[in-house]
Amino acid sequence: MAFALKASASPALAASSAAAASSPSFSAASAVPRGRAAAARRVALRGAARPVAAIRASATAAAPAPAVAGDKRTISGTFTNLKEQGKIAFIPFIVAGDPDLATTAKALKVLDACGSDVIELGVPYSDPLADGPVIQASATRALTKGTTFEDVISMVKEVVPELSCPLALFTYYNPILKRGVANFMSVVKEAGVHGLVVPDVPLEETDILRSEAAKNNLELVLLTTPTTPTERMERITKASEGFVY
Repeated sequence: MAFALKASASPALAASSAAAASSPSFSAASAVPRGRAAAARRVALRGAARPVAAIRASATAAAPAPAVAGDKRTISGTFTNLKEQGKIAFIPFIVAGDPDLATTAKALKVLDACGSDVIELGVPYSDPLADGPVIQASATRALTKGTTFEDVISMVKEVVPELSCPLALFTYYNPILKRGVANFMSVVKEAGVHGLVVPDVPLEETDILRSEAAKNNLELVLLTTPTTPTERMERITKASEGFVY
């Protein structure tokens, strides 16, 4: 299936997106919307079909993490710049390894060239309960092809130096726990990742994750929903880094 980037954006971005979609050298299985609203509805609507497209979505900037020496591509810095310009963030999402990692690497470069402010890369997982059927199917295809976390990290390490925007890794907690939180954070940071989204860990259980992420200058993005009580939403916003889903 040809890769298509659908976004509410400027004519220039739309033109570059169309050019990327028509390129005979690139094909990808899916680019799925993961804006703040889409993410907030993910659990409630996981039984409903979701369009295969990338969207321009608004997100709330959160407390910035320490900048990494020599690397200005922080997520919080990106949102600060966008806020100053009165703009919103374009954050596309794809699952690594679907249809294969070589295509994923090409997709990341195309999305970056199309003007992505941040790119979210999903690590395929066998029980993606917070995702809808489109992303679940994508993860299943990637796993069927034999895609592993180590494979994803190797690919990311090669591609990140060629990207101009921050990369956030979307992963569930079990793969982190399996490798040890401290070790996982170190490996991810060494690969060049800028932030993490871990959807199945509630605020009250994020202390270790946030501590180890901070040690590695990784921004841990937390999630909230339209039905989250205001007081809890405020606590999530204060604890989240980069932005709030």
